[in-house]
Amino acid sequence: MAFVLLVSLLCGVSALRPPDRLPLGRQKVISHAVGRSASNMAAAAPGDGELLANSTAASGSGVGASMINLVKAIVGAGVLSLPVGVAAFSSSRGAVLPSVVTLGVITMLSAYCFAMVARVCEFTNSQTWAEAWTRTIGEATAWVPSSFVALLCFSMSLQYTMVLGDSFSSIFTAAGLPRLISSRRGAIALVTVFTTLPLSLLPNLDMLKYTSFLGIGGLLYTAAFMLARVGAYAPGTVLHAAAAIPPSFSTAPFVLSSMLQPKVFVLVSILATAFCAHFLAPQFFSQLSAEIDGSSKMPRFNLLSAGGFGLSAVLSAVFQAAGFLTFGGACDGYILNNYANSDRLAQAARVAIGCSIISSYPLLHQGLRDTLTEALGTPRVVTTFGCVGVISLLGMKLTNLGAVATVSGALVSTSLVYVLPTLMFAQMLKAQRSAGDKSLRLRLELLGSRLITVLGFFLVTIGVKAAC
Repeated sequence: MAFVLLVSLLCGVSALRPPDRLPLGRQKVISHAVGRSASNMAAAAPGDGELLANSTAASGSGVGASMINLVKAIVGAGVLSLPVGVAAFSSSRGAVLPSVVTLGVITMLSAYCFAMVARVCEFTNSQTWAEAWTRTIGEATAWVPSSFVALLCFSMSLQYTMVLGDSFSSIFTAAGLPRLISSRRGAIALVTVFTTLPLSLLPNLDMLKYTSFLGIGGLLYTAAFMLARVGAYAPGTVLHAAAAIPPSFSTAPFVLSSMLQPKVFVLVSILATAFCAHFLAPQFFSQLSAEIDGSSKMPRFNLLSAGGFGLSAVLSAVFQAAGFLTFGGACDGYILNNYANSDRLAQAARVAIGCSIISSYPLLHQGLRDTLTEALGTPRVVTTFGCVGVISLLGMKLTNLGAVATVSGALVSTSLVYVLPTLMFAQMLKAQRSAGDKSLRLRLELLGSRLITVLGFFLVTIGVKAAC
């Protein structure tokens, strides 16, 4: 139902192609350095961290191929934090339905904002977020979107490091390795020294473009495993006795008023991170194959957005519901930590997720490294050692993946999903109004974009408060 509504919403605006484009000379284009940095950062998706440029041809991609790439960009290891978002406000099984509805609403809103960015790019003849921001908001604040994407890369690299520590610590423990190695800190140190650091030092990451299916394959296996384990950890079972964190469910029926408590925004903030692919919108739009007759690509881009976000929502809902229905209020910030070390299928899931993250970590690091290298003027090797070292130390210190995902979602992802796109979109609509468009549609969309901006600022504030 949510997917149908999403398609309807986007198709409803598909015909809203702006009548005129902003002249290219109206505002000075952002500097080459910032533009290059933004393009590099856009290569690192918060989901699988795939390089979009490596997976689509320069001549243009069809809707189907682009939709698959969008799903890969959206759905990543962050979905393993979704169950704790539900557990934050309820331990009743009845919370599953309203939490899935919440996921559906966030999906539709995120997809609409994703399409907003593409419409701004079409209106301003922009191919990058930096260009679109400069031609709508102004060059003086061109550092804002680039900084937020750099922060997102840092946050996701930190979360990936924490997941690697949790995954391989369990794997090494089950293998009977010494405590020095099998401890969480030891696992992070070992994996960093022998995998993520060497891969991050590679001058060319083209070889990693073939790891896309490794990442999505690991996630699909983990989703299937989690579905198969629903109910398998119930009291009285062998797995319940062996569970690292046993399930805990409330016997009281779920009360809908529970959705009004502040802790609900823990889930909302995590969902913001889960569906944060908006800085990739210009690349998806520019690489979408053009119509032969030269008409607008927006109708097909809207279909791409609806399909990509809709399929991602289905997969995310599986992780969210399966994890919560298995462990209830006891869900860990990294849901695989709940499963027993003796559960061989769980160990296979940890290996799959770990390998997926190792292959995608350097792609996220690239965006952060290139930004800091340009800003600080340090050699790339020095920047890489510094970034990976700091992130690894933080990963050893921090243990609550759900809290990190919540704070990151509230501060960074929410801004990239709801605030920055709507600010650009509102400026575009104001330019259309100045050009003579006085339609009701434009006034409603302008009002809607401003309301979403206010909602974004509200979610940033309440999300951080709920996480603390």
